[in-house]
Amino acid sequence: SHLIPPHGDGMKLYVRPMLLGSGQQLGLYPSPQFSLLFYVSPTGNYFKNATGGLNLHLETKRSRAARGGVGNVKCSGNYAVALKPLMDAKKQGFHDNLFLELETYASNGSLDKAILQEMSAANVFFVLKTGEIVTPSLDRATILPGVTRESVITLIEDFHEELKAAMKESTGQENISVSSRDVTVGEIKEATEAFCTGTAAEVVPIARLATGEGEEPFEKVFTHGQKLPGGPITSALLTLLRQVMVGDKTSKNTEGWLRYPYASPDEFSKA
Repeated sequence: SHLIPPHGDGMKLYVRPMLLGSGQQLGLYPSPQFSLLFYVSPTGNYFKNATGGLNLHLETKRSRAARGGVGNVKCSGNYAVALKPLMDAKKQGFHDNLFLELETYASNGSLDKAILQEMSAANVFFVLKTGEIVTPSLDRATILPGVTRESVITLIEDFHEELKAAMKESTGQENISVSSRDVTVGEIKEATEAFCTGTAAEVVPIARLATGEGEEPFEKVFTHGQKLPGGPITSALLTLLRQVMVGDKTSKNTEGWLRYPYASPDEFSKA
């Protein structure tokens, strides 16, 4: 019980399952045995040093994942490949990288037509002036199918009526839709808000997206998101997510999200 953090904004008990392969071999072979471990730790804001919306680097030279690989699998290699680009981005004053589907940039030479992927450890969403809230598609199998990403999509679908006022404030219109599809760099020029999602991050606003030294010039400063907790849609979704997480709000598609932690394994695992 001493590991459980006090109830409050951004405080949570982070539980991460880990599957570790091991075995008595030096050659390149699949592991003959595995250990299932659970890492449990109290945690606060993932981007704890951010005093406002995130300042992201649009990475145009290095790739996090390519089609045909394991970019959609939560394995350690996906994080290792992002570390050097992350260190370089921070040296330029950025909080993190937003990666491209690099082949779509190299093949046509147009940054506007390049397809976006995700950050080093978080999915991204954009609020377009049309009222569409869009996130990069999973169909290319190059980004992680984050559970918070899926949760936010469900919240938008179930609580779209409650989000109309926020959309009106953000874009000037009330119609709301949510999409999972290919998103190009050129499209986000018409976005009023952007945010990232993750288990530890929850919902964090993005204030700015820009290329860095030696790259094709690009900069997008979002209309909303310079201050925490973000623009109208971003802050409304964060509030909804936290309300559902503690049981203060529910809907048809969120009823099974909360489980009683002291139930039997059979009861706990029931859908």
